[in-house]
Amino acid sequence: MIIYALRKLGAAAGLHALSWKLRKLDFDIRRGELLLDVGSGAAPNPYANVLLEYDPSGRETNSGAARANGKVLVWGDVERMPFRNRVFDFVMCFHVLEHVADPARCLQELQRVAGRGYIETPNEIFDYVVPYHDHRNRVSYDGEMLRVIRKDRWNVERFVERFGSKRSRQVYDLLIRNPANLHVCFHWNEHIDYAIADEVIRDGHVEEGVGEREQAASLSPWVNTLVTRFVRRSRVSDERLLQLLRCVQCERTELRAMHDGRVACDGCHRVYGRVDGWLDFRP
Repeated sequence: MIIYALRKLGAAAGLHALSWKLRKLDFDIRRGELLLDVGSGAAPNPYANVLLEYDPSGRETNSGAARANGKVLVWGDVERMPFRNRVFDFVMCFHVLEHVADPARCLQELQRVAGRGYIETPNEIFDYVVPYHDHRNRVSYDGEMLRVIRKDRWNVERFVERFGSKRSRQVYDLLIRNPANLHVCFHWNEHIDYAIADEVIRDGHVEEGVGEREQAASLSPWVNTLVTRFVRRSRVSDERLLQLLRCVQCERTELRAMHDGRVACDGCHRVYGRVDGWLDFRP
């Protein structure tokens, strides 16, 4: 409630950037609830108990290599998550949906592993004015339905070609004064109302050219690390984590810890190793 009040005061005072920064702490999280942060990257959410990240190298994240910040991290794919059904109370999905190859599968997986959650992406205005090389999907939200359109290439509207890079930056700078103007902020409970368009947007440049690449604010990892010290969340033990996981190959839950730290599935006999100390459940 305190964070919510601060956000409202900030917005009323025209401090939209401050209100936007506080959004990652403005969730109705109750004591004892279990939270998952997918695509956590270098700035995992302070409320999260478990983190899911795909790329240990950090090349696919917008702020460097993934950090755990004292939490449990699992290497895995958001389109095929290594978790049992509805084991989390809440799942956070910041700036992931616009990147995935199969948005429907991603949304289905979010609903499968958690009872409610939050999804954030750039919206269609952002994608039109300042397209990013690594965005495969255009996402929109009208207050009722989350809508996703897949793109054939990164720059499908040719805004810069038609109006120039200077005008593109002018429009972006005007809208970003209130970052909410350029983002989808979608809270869901029990199920996600969404529609994936059959069409694929195929307009735009044949040649890729030079375009924007998504970048996180340089202070985000450090701010989230600092806030994590004050947000007390229970640590998930290795034994507890094993009770949350399932095999991504056969989807069985009969997993057992091995003496060397790896995990074996008694169903299909697949063995999951570790990368940088964390279990690797990538398909």
